[in-house]
Amino acid sequence: MTEHIVVVGAALVDDGRLLAARRSAPAELAGRWELPGGKVEPGEAADAALVRELREELGVDAEAGERIPGEWPLRPPYVLHVWTARLRPGSPAPEPLQDHDGLRWLDPAEIWDVDWLDQDVPAVRQALAHLGDLRAGVREGPGA
Repeated sequence: MTEHIVVVGAALVDDGRLLAARRSAPAELAGRWELPGGKVEPGEAADAALVRELREELGVDAEAGERIPGEWPLRPPYVLHVWTARLRPGSPAPEPLQDHDGLRWLDPAEIWDVDWLDQDVPAVRQALAHLGDLRAGVREGPGA
């Protein structure tokens, strides 16, 4: 059996909005949107990896919340786990520092206005179901 490598994604919420990040690399993913995050390093706790990745990619001081139930396959051997997250008081505003060229805070009515990566669509859908305060006003997304 092949061992999975976990990639953590952040359902980063602020003032009822979800943060989406537009990929700048690799070329086959450029221009599409994802939940920000990255790989869990060997020996690293997933929630600590999430905080580290958000600091490296977005320059923010964030706090991991709870893991959203589910696991979504990426290209083998990677799988996506999503965690809720919030900015800590006093954190700078997110900026696209690594692997992204744009960020967008999405109100519930705008969640499906961006071209999410195919593998992120079910994770975003599950995150929305988990984040009750965002569900109001969200229209059905791709493949729903």
